[in-house]
Amino acid sequence: MYMNKYNFKIVGDTSNIDIENLYKVNDGIEYITINFKAKSKTVFPKLTLMLSVPAIDIHYKWNPKIHMSKALNLDWFNNLHICNGFTGAPVETLMTYNNQNRFTLALSDTLNTIEFKSVVSEENAEYEYHITLFDNCNILRDSYSLTLRIDSNKVPYYESLDKVAKWWETLDNNKPASVPDLARKAMYSSWYSFHQLLDEEKILNQCRLSKELGCESIIIDDGWQTDDNNRGYAYCGDWNVAKSKIKNMKKFIDNVHNEDMKILFWYSVPFIGKKSGAFDRFKDMLIDPENDREWHVFDPRFPEVREYIICIYERALKEWDLDGFKLDFVDEFVVTPFSGNPNDQRRDYESVADASDRLLKDCISRLKALKPDIMLEFRQTYNGPMMRTYGNIFRAVDCPLDDLENRIRICDIRLLAGDSAVHSDMIMWNTKDSLESAALQFVNILFSVPQISMLIDELPKNQYNMLKFYCDLWNKYRDSFINGKFIPLNPHCRYNVLAGYSNDTFVCTYHSNEVINIDKIYNNMVFVNGTYNSTLHLNINTNYINKHLVVYNCEGNIVFKEDIILHNGYNMFEIPPCGVAEFK
Repeated sequence: MYMNKYNFKIVGDTSNIDIENLYKVNDGIEYITINFKAKSKTVFPKLTLMLSVPAIDIHYKWNPKIHMSKALNLDWFNNLHICNGFTGAPVETLMTYNNQNRFTLALSDTLNTIEFKSVVSEENAEYEYHITLFDNCNILRDSYSLTLRIDSNKVPYYESLDKVAKWWETLDNNKPASVPDLARKAMYSSWYSFHQLLDEEKILNQCRLSKELGCESIIIDDGWQTDDNNRGYAYCGDWNVAKSKIKNMKKFIDNVHNEDMKILFWYSVPFIGKKSGAFDRFKDMLIDPENDREWHVFDPRFPEVREYIICIYERALKEWDLDGFKLDFVDEFVVTPFSGNPNDQRRDYESVADASDRLLKDCISRLKALKPDIMLEFRQTYNGPMMRTYGNIFRAVDCPLDDLENRIRICDIRLLAGDSAVHSDMIMWNTKDSLESAALQFVNILFSVPQISMLIDELPKNQYNMLKFYCDLWNKYRDSFINGKFIPLNPHCRYNVLAGYSNDTFVCTYHSNEVINIDKIYNNMVFVNGTYNSTLHLNINTNYINKHLVVYNCEGNIVFKEDIILHNGYNMFEIPPCGVAEFK
């Protein structure tokens, strides 16, 4: 049935492989399972699964790596179509303009590298899916199985994607890591405020000041491990403390703990620099021995490499009493044209993906054995279902000053993140900027855990008031912003309306002059104006109700307070730019 329905076919040399296709429907979801079997272990040839979907009421699409470009014709951006355990995720949704799903396709293999793309067929007015397996893969195998999960139900696209995330959680080796509550509380980051120029006393002062704003942890980013401040990773690999920056690491961390703050440290997982003391030891255990930069990527197929990396983190946890790690660049664990000597007896894995999975699974297992509530942060684009088994914090990729991009990337992560903690990229702004312009940095990240990276003591008074007001607002409504139902509307308009609710509290940020449909009246309703306009437009689809309205400007000053009636139909209220309306 599905062969004809989707014009399903397999392209490639299958002469030495037996193929079994299975089809079932469960709760309105279609599952196509393809089992490949060979008589003996062999390198499987490149194979492409193809299926097509009629272009009926489909007007845009979503996948985890499209980011700001949500256009339908993206077949020339090849890097967007590669997914594996360490970048992206094998899922795509075709949608219509009212946020309704028309076709969501997800794959069961969340570890191995797959090229997964849809292209427009002009000849047939269809979308063709090309799912390419085993490309540039030299792994010997005698079997492989892949399930395609198809959801054509007319439900909100974000609900369809949430069900995909829950399905992945049920698959072997995909159980997400537990998330301590501290991972869901605001953090201070040293990166944009200090970069590599770290100073103990200044950092401790930021701990005190950010604690007053509601931050519970601080992340010490790149720079603590090197006296070199020229960026790059030439000195990565030893992970010794730069005494010019932190004289006594244990004492420094104790001082942070004395401020009632937790502390996480940045590490680049795969990099080993040519100027590190460990380079000579590992120079023949690299994925990329020939490149034009001053650092290389460890080959995790060597058990000595994996043990070296994990022991570094274990030692830091034991000796310094860290509370977590910011683990960077794991998407660099990729197959390169150089595959090493296949007869190297020191390796215990053929597959880079399998070895990387072993490294990260052993890492979280051993670190949790020492500290069960350990926090482990990864960033986009390594935020797919496999990554959720290793870490519990996923941060929007670096986008300094770009509040719009921050909002988009937060939404892209949250759509597949399940219960994992989703963090903003660190917010920053120019202290000479207008108050409303600076406030947009926070307004756009309210549906994530905020990471703040400003020198708080150098903020003008009104900007500090703004920051304090929004930190208090986020902490007050945290459950609705990050723990409740998440409703990101209009990805084709860069998620211009975001909503969420928990228990009887509804929160919403709007980023264009949109009429917001309200189908249910909640006890508490909060609207945040993410525009320079001064209006809030509501279309109430229930009977009228009496409410008490309080309106704040972005410094937290009350500018309006009155009992009002929310009428059935159109309602308009005056809300200052970046202001907040609370209906109680």
